[in-house]
Amino acid sequence: MRITIDTEKGRIILPKNFFIQLDKMNKILAEAGSDKKWTAEDYVKEQFEKAMKETMLRPEDI
Repeated sequence: MRITIDTEKGRIILPKNFFIQLDKMNKILAEAGSDKKWTAEDYVKEQFEKAMKETMLRPEDI
């Protein structure tokens, strides 16, 4: 899932299917007996923290 950070407007832009995917992940967690439930903010924050540990790339580097 690709998430965009708009530095000009200071906001995060989520794809149209983001909340559908988040609901699916939360359903899987619940079915597995987990008490964890992702919020959009928690999920984006964790993914951002993971990504910051990696090398930053240009589109042509992918």
